[in-house]
Amino acid sequence: MCRQDAGDGRITWKWVYKCVMEVWGMDSRSLPHTLLQLLFRPGHLIHDYLSGRRQTSYTPVNMLFIVALVFVIIKQLIGIEPAKVVNYDGTNLEVIGNALNWMAKNPGWAMMFMTMILILPTWFIFRFSPRHTRHTLPEGIIIQIYMSTLMLLVSLISEAIPVLALLIPFYYVVVYRQLFGYGLWGTVWRLLLCFIVWLHGLLFFISLATFVDENVWALRDAIGMSVAVFFLLVILVLAAVIIFIGWAISKRLAKKAQDSCSE
Repeated sequence: MCRQDAGDGRITWKWVYKCVMEVWGMDSRSLPHTLLQLLFRPGHLIHDYLSGRRQTSYTPVNMLFIVALVFVIIKQLIGIEPAKVVNYDGTNLEVIGNALNWMAKNPGWAMMFMTMILILPTWFIFRFSPRHTRHTLPEGIIIQIYMSTLMLLVSLISEAIPVLALLIPFYYVVVYRQLFGYGLWGTVWRLLLCFIVWLHGLLFFISLATFVDENVWALRDAIGMSVAVFFLLVILVLAAVIIFIGWAISKRLAKKAQDSCSE
C-alpha cells in the first residue's frame, strides 16, 4: 500500500554502502561525470542544467560542499596553514583578519561569497546574450555556484602545479562564452566590466568591515562618519554606472543584430 519494494529485506553492509555512495554521488556516474564536464565543457554543462537536462548532473550545491570538504582535507594533509590576522600600518584589523581565517576554514562558503558578487553584473551585462537570453537571478545563483566549484577545483590542482592558477581567468572566458554564446571579444569586454564591478563590491565590503571594527574607531573619527558614508556611496554609484554602461551597450548591440537579421 505504501509502494515500497517488498524485497528490500533487512539492512545489510551492502545497503549501508549504497546509502553512503548515494550521499557522495558515487552510486552512479553523476558526480565524477559532472566534475569532468565542469573541467572540460563547463559552459555547456551549466547551460544544460539551466535548460532542464539535469538527470545525469550532480546537484551543484552538494557538489560545491563536497569539493570544498576535499579541498580542506587535502590542504590539512599537506600542511598549509590557514590565513592569520593581518596588520595594516601597525593597526590590528581584527574584522579583516577574522574574515581571512574564516575563509581559509570554509573555502566553499568563501568562494561562493566571492563569486556571488558577480550575480548582478552578469545578470545585467549578459542579459541580451544570443544563447541564454534574459537569464533569471535564481539561475544566476546556480551559475555562480558552478563557478565556485570550478574555482575550488582549479585552486586544488594549482596547489600541486602553481602555474595552473592562470587557468582561472581562462576558465571564466570559456564558461561565459559557452554559456551565453558571444564571440571571444564580446565575452572578454563584458567580463572585464563584470570584474570591475566585482572589485567595487569587494572594496565596499572591506571598507564596511573596516569602519565597523572597534580597533579603527580613531581612524573613523578622524576622517568623520559623513566622509566614510560618502566613500561607500561613491563605490556603489560607480559600480551602478559601470553596470548601466554594460547593459546599455549590450542592449544596443543586440537590437542592432536583431535589425540586421530582420533585413
